Amino acid sequence: MLSRFFKQKDTRQPEEEKSITLSEILRGTTAGRMQSVGIMQVIPLISELQDERFVSPVDAKFSTSAYGAMVFDNPSEAILLVPTHAGYVLKQHVQDHAMSHAGIVQPRRKRTFDTAICLQETQAGLVPPGKYEMMILPFSLRETALHKRQEKKYNKLWDVIRKFNAIFGLAATGHLDIFLEHFKKELDEFVAEFECVPKQVGAIILINGEVVGIERTPSQEYWKSIWSALIRECYGSLAIQIAQKKGEDIFPLRTRVALGENIKSLEELFEAIEKARQEEETIAKAIVRELLEESFYVEKEQQEQGLMVETLSSDRFLGQIIRDYERVVYSSLVVSNKWIKRREWSEARPFEI
Repeated sequence: MLSRFFKQKDTRQPEEEKSITLSEILRGTTAGRMQSVGIMQVIPLISELQDERFVSPVDAKFSTSAYGAMVFDNPSEAILLVPTHAGYVLKQHVQDHAMSHAGIVQPRRKRTFDTAICLQETQAGLVPPGKYEMMILPFSLRETALHKRQEKKYNKLWDVIRKFNAIFGLAATGHLDIFLEHFKKELDEFVAEFECVPKQVGAIILINGEVVGIERTPSQEYWKSIWSALIRECYGSLAIQIAQKKGEDIFPLRTRVALGENIKSLEELFEAIEKARQEEETIAKAIVRELLEESFYVEKEQQEQGLMVETLSSDRFLGQIIRDYERVVYSSLVVSNKWIKRREWSEARPFEI
């Protein structure tokens, strides 16, 4: 009877406290042979689960209806998944834009996202409807963009872009195109060296042997349509930034694992290089293996017809996933600035006198 007068304690966890592990996010994929170019390494994610119900923005028309408002017109019978931080840097006299988050556009529908980011602080002009080449925001801009994903302020990233340009000794203005134009040659080289493999749906990206990003898409066709933007603008920009900070070459003429001594022929050299590659891959996969049970807090952002856009955060990573009920069809996770700073501190030289 007393239960009528005393409210029972609610033991259910709030939705933002629900969690998911990296192992669950990557369920259904396997690791392919690692590719290594300069200081960047890529472990392909391969899957027999090819979900062709989804397309990327390369199959849609893009435009802007106002500053900070990106419009996607999906003409197909498939669902359009807009990747987290998809953007457009155009050579026309119009304002470049990028998304603050991932998005869903139903078949034969048009959708406006009014939380977008303007990427040039002094450029005027709206983008007319058309098909344009997509990019993904540089790595160093993505965390702030995600934190400000719900703000309807078109200039919300200009101060971060200014600081980003200043890191490279470029004009400290809120124009992302300045960086992309200055490092065009280096960014193009990354794309030219890496390649997609059969049934690849994603990748684990490492720089100098440290995991910096984890990407998954619904199918090989989807992956092929966005991997260039990820490798080029997103992770390529980070490789340039890290190499410049350490005063190193982006494409060093050496292997990360020692080749050994007493190499006397080309055949022995090739054997030593292959052995070094295998050792480096073993080390990289061991690092990834340690992350598989990392738990992410989940925050729901958008839900429609069984599809859910969710923002994830952990001690090491942050990013977004899209789920079809329980099945993860898309993920984009990057290492956090907090974790990078912690690594820099742990690697700092001890005091000597």
